[in-house]
Amino acid sequence: MAMSGRVLVVEDDPIELRAVITFLKAEGLTVYGAENVDKAVGYLEEDIDVVLSDLQMGDLNGIDLLNLWKKQKPDTQFILVTGHSSVNGAVQAIKSGAFDYLTKPVNVDELIMLVKRALESLNKDKEIDSLRRRLDQKFGLDRIIGQSKQMKEVFDKIQRAAPVDSTVMILGESGTGKELVAAALHHNSPRKNGPFVAVNCAAVPATLVESELFGHVRGAFTGATGRRIGRFEQADGGTLFVDEIGDFELGLQAKLLRVLEQFTVTPVGGHEDRKVNVRVLAATSRDIRKMVAEGAFREDLFYRLNVVTITLPTLRDRPDDIPTLVEHFLKEITEQKHTAPRRVSREVLERFQAYRWPGNVRELRNTLESMMVLADGEVMTEKDLPERVAAGSTPSILPREIPTGLTMEELEKLAITKALDQCAGNRTHAAGRLGISVRTLQRKLRQYEVEGAPKAHPSDVLSGT
Repeated sequence: MAMSGRVLVVEDDPIELRAVITFLKAEGLTVYGAENVDKAVGYLEEDIDVVLSDLQMGDLNGIDLLNLWKKQKPDTQFILVTGHSSVNGAVQAIKSGAFDYLTKPVNVDELIMLVKRALESLNKDKEIDSLRRRLDQKFGLDRIIGQSKQMKEVFDKIQRAAPVDSTVMILGESGTGKELVAAALHHNSPRKNGPFVAVNCAAVPATLVESELFGHVRGAFTGATGRRIGRFEQADGGTLFVDEIGDFELGLQAKLLRVLEQFTVTPVGGHEDRKVNVRVLAATSRDIRKMVAEGAFREDLFYRLNVVTITLPTLRDRPDDIPTLVEHFLKEITEQKHTAPRRVSREVLERFQAYRWPGNVRELRNTLESMMVLADGEVMTEKDLPERVAAGSTPSILPREIPTGLTMEELEKLAITKALDQCAGNRTHAAGRLGISVRTLQRKLRQYEVEGAPKAHPSDVLSGT
């Protein structure tokens, strides 16, 4: 099979230069030639894959070329050709970054095989870099969509927490993207080249959670026919994401605390401790602080896990992010499901922003996928809405629907009432939508004596607003 690649041959003997170029071109390669280092440097912009250079060429030799080239094109593979008396110099060149070397007289088959290996190594490195970039894109911050103030705070915490090898507690309702945040923390950390292992405690039978996390030895219980590696050991050198930690039984919480303090695990039925190097990220959709207060979750384990806290907002608390999320999901679904491209009408977007989204971002994506499958036209309208969304939302007031003849005071009162309605009574979020402070909003509410104005949202009370 013919090879593919771009090779530069550097040789001060014109007969040997032509011969090597002929051999390599016969293998399907694109080959360039240079008689000395100065001419070879002129090919730096040609995107060369492999440089095959003589070691001894006068004032500037192959090692000089290697050093010059690697400063600008560190990925280029270098093969040096040397006489027996210069083998030590070639070995030293390998330590400086050369791929390999050949000794004269050169065996043609050996030459071709070495160039092939250099190209294969280069392609493998490119594939690994490409995979790493795709992983970074798939699990990085760009997978978490949002421009709202709440999401910007989440992004800031992720960027601050990712490089630090501390445990993180991720809080939020189901469907808000807790595993995406965990993946982003891992793939933006020094552990990014290690494994990212996720386990959902709520999805594992209570009797098997201990085995799932810590593993078991043969005969540990009925059905344990062999040794099983637990998730902690699987994540060694990387990150373990424990989802729905609030479902972890009290009896096992002490064992988990011991692992987090000593970073050793003991398989079920075993007696030998196994050392692990793992960063633990935990998440729950439950009110973990309330569980601690009620004695349903160990306080010492909570504080061991809760070194850094990232709380994800619900989708209903950030309606301004919905248009961006819709655009992202429409494109993603089109690519993944090979469906016809579609878009949503302005009325549908307004319905989406008025809907409560109990399933949060996950529900929004599933809704869009269902609509794309069942819709007839390119533009999805209100008739394409699922019944639950249509029934649970009301169109917002469009600018053209605002009654005429209102005073500025009446318009301001209408804007405040609408913002509070869209933010489910959360004054902090409503103030953010209006571009005013919470104190200003409270003053306006008193000033206008808004009838039926929603009571302060719990988060307003907690934040002291």
